[in-house]
Amino acid sequence: MEYGELKKNWAWLLGLGIIFVTLGFAGLLLLPLVTITSVAIFGAFMLVAGALQIVQGIAKARDWKSRGLHILMGVIYVIGGIATLENPVLATTILTLVLGFSLIAIGAIRIGVAFQNRDISQWALMTLSGVLTIFLGVLIVLQWPWSSLWAIGLFVSVDLIMSGANFIAIALAAKAEGEKSGVPA
Repeated sequence: MEYGELKKNWAWLLGLGIIFVTLGFAGLLLLPLVTITSVAIFGAFMLVAGALQIVQGIAKARDWKSRGLHILMGVIYVIGGIATLENPVLATTILTLVLGFSLIAIGAIRIGVAFQNRDISQWALMTLSGVLTIFLGVLIVLQWPWSSLWAIGLFVSVDLIMSGANFIAIALAAKAEGEKSGVPA
């Protein structure tokens, strides 16, 4: 495997991984704060993206036959962003419910895909993945609106932990590769 400069600079990636894992575990301790902050940031992104889409539609797409619909999409993004920023708690509640039902639907589709591919040796694992996804969705929906306090923050925190673990694994592999090839640490 080729790690290039990482063989010499693995410690940076290791430190980054440790920071991500630490932030992820801190997020687990502050789930409501992480949830609401994440949704507010999402709202800000929607607002900016919508504004840019409107500007693009007005200034740069004058001859496009779908210009009006493009601008309308931008307006919807702006309205959604403003609503999210004005009341991030309500937005969190709504997004959590949508997330729960989405997970239920995605889990059912995964099970369908698994059964369509019963000839693959791992179809049972695919089915299990679908069942667990449905279980998570049902858990979120049944605990709603209280799940709004933890669901999104939990996903963000776990993703930080997993990303950090990934960085740490790559850093340690790059270090070992560098030691094998005689690259100074």
